[in-house]
Amino acid sequence: MSQSDGSELLSRWSGMERSLPPSLAALAGPASGVVELPPELAWSGRRAFDLAEAEQRYLYHMTVLTATVTPADYTRWLNPELLVAEWPRLRLPRPLRRAWQEQFPELRAAAGAGPG
Repeated sequence: MSQSDGSELLSRWSGMERSLPPSLAALAGPASGVVELPPELAWSGRRAFDLAEAEQRYLYHMTVLTATVTPADYTRWLNPELLVAEWPRLRLPRPLRRAWQEQFPELRAAAGAGPG
């Protein structure tokens, strides 16, 4: 979308790729159990998520991916194996999805495989 003066409106996601971790291997988040996110990430509702439950796992990933703005938060809250497994079914904003898939070929491959 452009303004009338021809300049482009910045997306909320502009520049977010600078906040991505250096690799998926750097992610050290939980792989199981009930996880409680801090209020600054889960400010609009549910804070505790049981990662064994598919719906809660989906909401957990959507919350972390759309609310986090620092590499440290991504590293602390995301687990690489769970993220790759969940990636095909996440309904993320296109710029956010694109940035992650450009940074991490593993996610691009998972997206191409589709939900299993």
